[in-house]
Amino acid sequence: MQNEEVEPMCPNCGVSGIEHFASQESQQHSRTRDPWFFVIYCDQCGHVHGVVAKHVFSQSSTHVVVPK
Repeated sequence: MQNEEVEPMCPNCGVSGIEHFASQESQQHSRTRDPWFFVIYCDQCGHVHGVVAKHVFSQSSTHVVVPK
C-alpha cells in the first residue's frame, strides 16, 4: 500500500486543498469571551464541512457519588 497524500475536497464545488478550508468563530461567546464553537466551511462556495466545539464546561469541584 502506498502512502499517497490526499488533498481534502469540497463535495459541493469540487475545489481541493486544505487552503480552501476556513473557520469562523460563533457569534455566541461564554462569559470569558471564548467562542462556543467554530464553523468549518469552504472559502469558495460556503459549504459547511462541520462544527467544532470550542468552549467546554469543566467541573470546578469533584463530585463523588456514594451508593447507599
